[in-house]
Amino acid sequence: MSASNKRAGTVLPYLYAALFIVTIWQMVVSFTNAHVTLLPSPLLTAQSFIELVVNGELFIHIGASLGRVISAWALSALVAIPLGLAMGRWGWFERVVDPVIELFRPISPLAWIPLAILWFGIGETGKIFIIFIATFFPILLNTVSGVKSVDPVLIRAGQVLGCNDDRSLFIKVILPAAMPTIVVGLRISFGTGWAAIIAAELVAAQIGLGYLIADGMEILRSDLVLVGMVTIGVLGVLIDAVFRLLNNRFAWGG
Repeated sequence: MSASNKRAGTVLPYLYAALFIVTIWQMVVSFTNAHVTLLPSPLLTAQSFIELVVNGELFIHIGASLGRVISAWALSALVAIPLGLAMGRWGWFERVVDPVIELFRPISPLAWIPLAILWFGIGETGKIFIIFIATFFPILLNTVSGVKSVDPVLIRAGQVLGCNDDRSLFIKVILPAAMPTIVVGLRISFGTGWAAIIAAELVAAQIGLGYLIADGMEILRSDLVLVGMVTIGVLGVLIDAVFRLLNNRFAWGG
């Protein structure tokens, strides 16, 4: 199969899904005669989208939200990957840390909003903290799983070939072997962080896609709400596609 056919096979399902959603959306608007403040038509929403693109406002919101998610996601990776490597490698360490992780993991990022405001105020730190909570656990759990799934034969072979200390064993054997699973965790984590952006931007944000949605709700502009939702969805698909390519690259390299 040629590269162009592969790309078409990847893109077409999303186009069909978008066409199906827009068709159902228009049918609901037509049959229910819904007021524009409750459910605007696809055409009106598209007009609002184009207006925000032309005046540059949408790109400002996208940039602010992406900056928050990337910052929190990178911080989560810096903390979760080393912690996950240690938990996966040393059973005694996992037995100590895992109960704490399992205690906090079920708590929704939304539940942290009051504490985020009390601890960090209404600035950027509180928003990044909430996204950090959402992105931390997928990276950690996938890193632990990746380390545990490393073939013991590889570890013994590494030791025979000179990786006698934990540092060289981690760098040369364990981390490369666990990397495909870690990349999956990074991919899932970015998706959960992107989904949490709305909750994070409820903390007195003045810019961002979450703010756009909240502002549209307050001024009864459902078209702005839908523009924000669609933008989050489309960007989520594009970002996920990048991670799929990265994961395939690691899998191929292994």
